[in-house]
Amino acid sequence: MNLVIVTKSNSIGWWSAIFAGGFGIVYSVFQILSTLKLIPHPRDMFWLFTPSLLLAPAFLVAMICLHYYANNKVKLYTAVAVAFAILYCADVSLVYFTQLFVILPAQLNNQIAEKQVLLFDRKTFLEAIDCLGYFFMSLSTLFAAFSFANDEKNQWMYRGLLFNGLLLPVLILAFFYPAFYYVGALWMITFPLAMINVARLFHGDALPSVKMKFKYENQ
Repeated sequence: MNLVIVTKSNSIGWWSAIFAGGFGIVYSVFQILSTLKLIPHPRDMFWLFTPSLLLAPAFLVAMICLHYYANNKVKLYTAVAVAFAILYCADVSLVYFTQLFVILPAQLNNQIAEKQVLLFDRKTFLEAIDCLGYFFMSLSTLFAAFSFANDEKNQWMYRGLLFNGLLLPVLILAFFYPAFYYVGALWMITFPLAMINVARLFHGDALPSVKMKFKYENQ
């Protein structure tokens, strides 16, 4: 039974990490295009919010699978990582779903006031929730990194998770001081790096687990 769980968690972990990293890259591309004013506002927000909304559950599932993968001695760290990932997913899903299906349609039809409380803009209520969500994401990757600090085979994954976690004070400061957004843009590197290496971790152990499962079932 445990072999089946391990095999499934490796497979699900690989796909979820690939999707999380991929959506992170897609968001980054559209963020650059939006910053360069190559996509008109507010249509650019659709291309920013959509991959962000899909990224959140993929990241949460990847963290859950990482928890099942981790050694029992360090599962406390991955359990905390999952807890913060849940908070992140809940926060940002609320923000992006509201924007995509309530606010953006109203904006495109000129049916919303500039001071609407749910509008996503500088120092608004929903931007504060969004910043808090990414603060939780950084905490999640930081605690996950602690679980693999002594794993010599997966040092690139450890570094990616750690570097992404160390961005957490920047993400809070960016809400108050816009200049910190440029430092926070390092997320476009650290997050995909972390997720790609999480996917490599699961992919590297998936095939041996499948072979062991077949051997176990044939006995």
